[in-house]
Amino acid sequence: MQLTKVQADEKEPNVWELVVEVAPEEVKRATERLFRQLSRTLRVPGFRPGHIPPGIIKRWVGEEQIRRQILEDLLPNALAEAMEQKALQPVVVPEWRDVEFAENAPLRFVAEVITKPEVQLGEYKGLKLKRVKVAVTEEMLQQALEEVRQDLARYEPTEEPAQLHDRVRVRYQVLSEGEEPREEWQSGTFTAGAEGWVPPLPEQLVGRKKGDEGEFTYTYPADYPNAELAGKTVRVRFVVEAVLRRHLPELTDEVVRQELGMESVEALKEELRRELEVRLRRTARTAERQQAEEALLQTCSVTVPTPLINRLTDQLLAETEASLRQQRMSLERWLQSQGKTLDEYRNEVRQEAERTLKLRFILEAIAEREGIVVTDEEVLQMVQGEEEMDEERLASLRHQLLEQRVMELVLTTAQWEEGNEEGEGT
Repeated sequence: MQLTKVQADEKEPNVWELVVEVAPEEVKRATERLFRQLSRTLRVPGFRPGHIPPGIIKRWVGEEQIRRQILEDLLPNALAEAMEQKALQPVVVPEWRDVEFAENAPLRFVAEVITKPEVQLGEYKGLKLKRVKVAVTEEMLQQALEEVRQDLARYEPTEEPAQLHDRVRVRYQVLSEGEEPREEWQSGTFTAGAEGWVPPLPEQLVGRKKGDEGEFTYTYPADYPNAELAGKTVRVRFVVEAVLRRHLPELTDEVVRQELGMESVEALKEELRRELEVRLRRTARTAERQQAEEALLQTCSVTVPTPLINRLTDQLLAETEASLRQQRMSLERWLQSQGKTLDEYRNEVRQEAERTLKLRFILEAIAEREGIVVTDEEVLQMVQGEEEMDEERLASLRHQLLEQRVMELVLTTAQWEEGNEEGEGT
């Protein structure tokens, strides 16, 4: 591609402002190429495909749409050519601005290109770290046994009033303020006394027996996530259809054999102990990796370009907002519930973004020094069974595997001291 101007200025370390000008001849060729393509694909009454004049195409497609398609063709290619001329290798897709484009004139634009910062590697081998030991306590084991016992609970109909933890089957209506009762009822089974329901119907069921009817009003909090319900008062009517009494079994050898297919209570304990050890070991390894990450951040140094931190911060904030929207909650309401301002939360996210990027560049620098690589075949082995796999997903998996291997090197070469046991005192 013919470029009449390529100017690169480093505005801050590793942040380049690239001013690019594309020759008018390139713009003309791209325009003619698009018109030929549209002439073949458009269906305009009175014209044969391939013989539609440019003026007719403009009226049918619209000049703005044509402009957009020409820029989609020219901008990426011109930017790639300009970066190659200036030997710039971006770490993220560059962003462009100040686009000047007209027929029979050069195409001009400015792009921000962020390149990889230099990393000063310290001594990443032999880091002094504390080993997190794993110890399953008797309290933890008893809690796990109780959870098994809860899972084996049976529920039988009773004519007695519902007690805490019994199951209650009801018909109910939730009516707006002033709304008359409807013929239609909803049905559901609730655990008597269970908290966290809105409206709090389960809390009204303790002491109720089969055939009982009840009614209560409830006002949603002013900051309730669903704006349509926030501050609204409703009336809840219900009829108890059945009470199912909860019966908790004793964990005997016979119960364990019948319900779980295991030989004895001791066998169950051993299985639970193994599961707890696996869980604690996983938590311990996570804690040890975090130790190693903090040590790397202390012993190695890198200055992350500000625009790169800002971009990741914006991305993380957007992901938070999207997640909250799925829960029908706005970011503003969530921040109110957390007692934070947007600026305070953004600063927290920005610090995490900077930490993430620093660690990424440090691990990549170690991988380069140590000759650690990840092949395409290794990445494809990770995604066996996944039907669709785009380049972005593959690149993410490759980077994930690379970081994992570097951390394995750091952890296996560390000097470990014995630390506190995971699980003690809990």
